[in-house]
Formats: sequence, structure tokens, C-alpha cells
Amino acid sequence: MRTALRSTKQRSILVVDDDRAIGGLIKRNLEDKNTTVLEAATGLECIRILREVTVDLILLDLNLPDFSGWGILSLLRLTEPLRQIPVIVVSVEPPDTALIETLKPDDYIQKPFDMRDLLMRVRKIINSRSANRRPVNGAT
Repeated sequence: MRTALRSTKQRSILVVDDDRAIGGLIKRNLEDKNTTVLEAATGLECIRILREVTVDLILLDLNLPDFSGWGILSLLRLTEPLRQIPVIVVSVEPPDTALIETLKPDDYIQKPFDMRDLLMRVRKIINSRSANRRPVNGAT
């Protein structure tokens, strides 16, 4: 069963990156009184978290030790209600235009990235989703 980690103003973001230093840096910069940041270092951990928790945004690395991030994104896009979760791919890999067109991440940021740019993109997606807010799992 999925549970919401937030009140009407609380947001949750899942950072999926096997590099704990990068995940921790992103978490420290995103987390505040209105945002909870969860971390997963593997694709399996990502899926486990998504089965238990409702998130508002996923930051997804492509190079995970157990799955390709593209595979995780494909699974998300094929699965209701997970397909509604916005995903920003954050990867050292250069953008693959064919996969971007097919799997449609909400944004793509190449590492190394500017933290201010990442924060701006996260805010933009979260704010645009808040305008037409529908809980992913149907909960209020």
C-alpha cells in the first residue's frame, strides 16, 4: 500500500543515484520544511520505495548497478499510476534523442550540472504540477 508523505503543502522527491555523494548533495539542496527527499542507490530500491510511498518527482540517474535508468523510466511510463510522476533524468551520459522521444522524461540534465540550474528545473516541474495537482495514487 502506498502512503503519502505530505500534507497539502509537503512535497516528496525521490533521488535515484548510486553515487551517494551526489545523492546526498542533491538531498541537502532540495530538502526543506516543505520537501522530503528520499534516496535510492539501485533500481530495485527505487521500485521498492515507489511501492510504499507517493512521490511528486523522481531525479533518475541512468547508470545504476542493477538496472539501466532507461529501463526504470520505461517501467514507470508503462505502469499506472506511476506514469504520472514527473522524471528528470540526471546523467553523465549525453542525451539519447531516440530514447528521450520514446520515454519522454520531463527534463534531462547532464552531469556535471549546476546546482542552481537543477533546483530551478525541479521548482518549475513541481510548481507546474501543483497547478493541476492530482495525487498519483488517488489519495487526497
